Amino acid sequence: MAETLESPEQAVQKWLRGEITARDLFALNDQAIQALADHGYMLYENGKHQMAAVVFEALSAFDNLNPEYQKMLGSIYQMQGQWDAAYYRYTNAMKSQPKDIFLLVNRGEVLLKLGRNKEAVEDLKAAVLLDRANEN
Repeated sequence: MAETLESPEQAVQKWLRGEITARDLFALNDQAIQALADHGYMLYENGKHQMAAVVFEALSAFDNLNPEYQKMLGSIYQMQGQWDAAYYRYTNAMKSQPKDIFLLVNRGEVLLKLGRNKEAVEDLKAAVLLDRANEN
């Protein structure tokens, strides 16, 4: 028996109820997601940070738990001086990568810019302790 396709309205309702992800709603496969990420990285590398942010914000909407998207957004916002946004994104990435030296150092720098010196020292100290061999 043929499967009945649901209407776009039904799909949106499922998404709003949390039954499907945004990625499912838009029917994006792994190849499409990777192509978007690659394009975002290319934009970033070519200094087109605002355009890269748009790409990674979209990817983050599809997969908010992906630490690489969060890390990229943190880097972009830090470069743009958007300290609160950078802090938010680095903190999200640290949920799954709490011992990432890059994240600790960059969030520490952002915390300094926000005047949250005690927290900044904690992040920077943790980064130094993780890199005892001075490899990073």
